[in-house]
Amino acid sequence: MPHAPPPKPERIHRQAVEKLTRHTFNDVIDGKKVRRTLHFTFPGGRKNRRSSVTFLNPEHVPPFDGDEAWFLVELVIAKPWSYWRAVRQVEPPRA
Repeated sequence: MPHAPPPKPERIHRQAVEKLTRHTFNDVIDGKKVRRTLHFTFPGGRKNRRSSVTFLNPEHVPPFDGDEAWFLVELVIAKPWSYWRAVRQVEPPRA
């Protein structure tokens, strides 16, 4: 019986330091107000697209306090589509 090939390692296309912004909504669960994170964004969506920001799934961002923070992010090449993930929180870049 043939064995399945081992999964390919993730391929990182590029890295950048970006300021992530948390987008939330308030929900009521069992009579309690709960604030949930929908997604994170950072400026710089592709110019030929409809959005001027790039989106990150909450599962790809480590926990942090507040609604904005600077992170080292990387673009992971994957099938069926590539995605951005936050690697670690960093200090803001110097101007």
